[in-house]
Amino acid sequence: MDDDLHALSGAYAVDALPYADWVVFEEHLRGCAGCGTEVRRLRETAARLAGAVAVNPPPGLRPRLLAAARRPSPRPMLPLLGDAPARGDGLAPPPVARPWAGEGRRRKRGQGWGREQGPGQGRGWPARMLAGLAAVCAAAAVGLGAVAVDARRDSGGLAAESRRLAEANQRLSDANQRLSDANQRLAGVNRQVAEANQRLAGVNRQVAVLLAASDARTVRRPVASGGTATLVVSRSAGRLLFTSSGLPSLPESRGYELWLMGPGGPRPAGLLGRAEGGVTAPVLVTPLRGDERVALTVEPARGSPRPTTDPILLADLPAA
Repeated sequence: MDDDLHALSGAYAVDALPYADWVVFEEHLRGCAGCGTEVRRLRETAARLAGAVAVNPPPGLRPRLLAAARRPSPRPMLPLLGDAPARGDGLAPPPVARPWAGEGRRRKRGQGWGREQGPGQGRGWPARMLAGLAAVCAAAAVGLGAVAVDARRDSGGLAAESRRLAEANQRLSDANQRLSDANQRLAGVNRQVAEANQRLAGVNRQVAVLLAASDARTVRRPVASGGTATLVVSRSAGRLLFTSSGLPSLPESRGYELWLMGPGGPRPAGLLGRAEGGVTAPVLVTPLRGDERVALTVEPARGSPRPTTDPILLADLPAA
């Protein structure tokens, strides 16, 4: 309802409202400062529009009007009252009223443009022009009112659309941030994979050297808890390769740890990885010249500097 009342400001500004609507809008205008400002602006605009379309009278209009006023119009000569000619019946004609008597004199007295004229004389062209101007102003004011209402509605729609666009941009920004975080994590994983591949390539080269050594010896021993351990040793290459198969699975908190045993006692040689298909990944270690045995124990998952359980494997190394 308020939008409908706002739309009446243009017609109200040019006094084009029906009385009932005029009364309702007058009541609305007392409490709506926006409509009051709009009515004042529309009235100013209508006045400027009227001035913009006003035209001067043609240059020859004034001389023509003055010449027509001075020129007497031809009329039949009628007798004055009391001068009627005699008729055969001896009766005089009835008196005739002469409303134009003295008109010529009055026209002769009219000097200059805009002097006093009789009713209805010389007012047709200005009246029509003023009526046209009023119609143009009314149409312009109503159009401006409609444009103002549409502009308010459009601005509200644009504001809502801007909010939706801002929310969509925020969601897109959040998604881009999550994607960036995922890419960073993926890059970290790729670096770890590359490093693991480099280490594996290094191990593969050392294993190739170990297997190609002329003094390489392979030793297989059973594990007390189950499974089999395989060792490949080369004293000349200074390498020992250990792998196993069939070892029992351990809880997450426990792991298998390998030991090299020499004159100074047991020394940690590495943890066995979780078995894939029952076979542990190869462990490549460097035995010292005095190391004589290899041992395997069950220790905490992170390893231990000293054995905490009895060995489940104890194998002698080939002599140098």
